[in-house]
Amino acid sequence: MLNFFLDQFGYFVLLIPAAILIYQSVVVVGGRKAWLGEAPVPEPRGNEVVVKIHASPICGSNMGAFFADGEYVNVGHEAAGEVVAVAGSHRVKVGDRVVLAPLNSCGVCPDCLAGDVIFCAHRPESIGFFAQYTRVSEIMCVNIPDDIDYVHASLLGCGLGPAYEALSRLQVSGFDTLVITGLGPVGLGATALATFLGARVIAIDPEPFRRQLAAKLGAAITLDGADAELAAQVRDAVGERGIQKGLDCSGKASAERLLIDLAGVRGAIAFVGENGGTIPVSPSNDFIRKGLTVFGCWHMNVLDSPKLFAFLRQAPEKADLLITHRFGFSQVQQAFDIFAERQSAKVILLPWE
Repeated sequence: MLNFFLDQFGYFVLLIPAAILIYQSVVVVGGRKAWLGEAPVPEPRGNEVVVKIHASPICGSNMGAFFADGEYVNVGHEAAGEVVAVAGSHRVKVGDRVVLAPLNSCGVCPDCLAGDVIFCAHRPESIGFFAQYTRVSEIMCVNIPDDIDYVHASLLGCGLGPAYEALSRLQVSGFDTLVITGLGPVGLGATALATFLGARVIAIDPEPFRRQLAAKLGAAITLDGADAELAAQVRDAVGERGIQKGLDCSGKASAERLLIDLAGVRGAIAFVGENGGTIPVSPSNDFIRKGLTVFGCWHMNVLDSPKLFAFLRQAPEKADLLITHRFGFSQVQQAFDIFAERQSAKVILLPWE
């Protein structure tokens, strides 16, 4: 009854006095378990809007909470849905179909106004996207073209956003060979985008499933990241000039060092995979004497969204390959189990199923 009421009258319901609590389903994870809890439906405030979520992908960064002890409520940060309530917003209106940039932002600092919302220095609370409704700053909302569905649009989160930023900074084109280490959803998204641009991709990962999927996405060569002869195999694949363009999506120290060690003169490398630790680096030997450029890439600028919508429109078969599973909230345990097995690309949660 609650879901029906919210479906029919969602943006009016949110104006009911706070004393009358309206609850929604949210995902809770911890101890390798995933289940549904309840949380209040948020209300819009200031420049923030409320979005009814129709698709919320699982990200590899969510798995730390899934495996950890304790209970972690609503840790998702990727989603697409419909605006159902606004307060002072002038950028979006009720009924707009939108994809959300990760987390939340103030919407008024110089980075936000430049489209770099991921770097917001005054980030307000983010209440998470593993829910039926969420509240975000209006600037986090990117309008979805009519010919793009919610599930495909949700790939603009971590499925495509970090990879696009890296390929853009590396200026990858059809003239390039790109070495990608780590073929989780981000690395597979990078493979899809790089091959769409015409680049020759060498894709590396220890998981056979991921290498096979990279090949389907267009990778010219796939290599086993656990092979003792990996460095020699990469040298053979890239030729005597070494790696000219490389992208690490694994966050593994060994992969980061592999790209640095095999980089050629005036090569360029981008790091996307999160590594909270350190790796040994010699500024002289690794950078100065190679003329090496290293980029750190977190997420795309939201102003680049039209280019990714063009990719989804022109290469829907690649987008379909990036989405291997879809689960309703009633199957949330199965969704996280599948993702944990590393035999998937993007797993999409559907909050209303």
